[in-house]
Amino acid sequence: MHYEIGQFVGHVPIAEPVAVPVTPRCWCMLSVTPGRDARVVRRLLDRGVCAYSPIVVRYIDRRTRIETRKPHLGKRVERPFLAGMVFVPDFDVDNPAIRRVDDVGDWLTIDEGRFAMLRPGDMAVVRGIVGAMNKPFSERDYAVDQMVQIVDGPLAGFVGQVKRLDSHSRLKVFVDALRGVSVQLSETQVEPVPASALAATARRQKRKRSERP
Repeated sequence: MHYEIGQFVGHVPIAEPVAVPVTPRCWCMLSVTPGRDARVVRRLLDRGVCAYSPIVVRYIDRRTRIETRKPHLGKRVERPFLAGMVFVPDFDVDNPAIRRVDDVGDWLTIDEGRFAMLRPGDMAVVRGIVGAMNKPFSERDYAVDQMVQIVDGPLAGFVGQVKRLDSHSRLKVFVDALRGVSVQLSETQVEPVPASALAATARRQKRKRSERP
């Protein structure tokens, strides 16, 4: 076919394969050499094998060698959430490329040799936990001196005041009703006290003080 400069031409669509995302039915657990988790994941991905190793990020102060709340003051350190364990989706379990990667061990199994696995809902929980652990202090759901209500555990129903936050999504809560006891709780065990409830509590306390002889 001959074309000339200035000639108008049309567009001819060419059929191309369309990539369709595959949703895992479950994630199987592959043991790897501890400390080589990130390297194994990179090599698996390079060979076309889907793999996931949850990472927890910490910032270590260069002078004191302890964890710091301010990222710009520390060195970024990444550690696996489950050391020595990599998650592989079910559709890649039989991929022969897995055995061509160094530092790969055996599949984690349970009774009768069945694969130990996490369903999508379980994996969502793992991702949620890791996401909460990696959330910067400036973006935490709670703050020091905030009033919270305990919703889980033996102290459910009590109201306390947040006194300290740590980097593992835990809170130190001061419960005045228990004669000034401080307890350590996870963020999932508390919820913010609504402003209306705080106002009602303040009115009750004021009324009690006024009724005293």
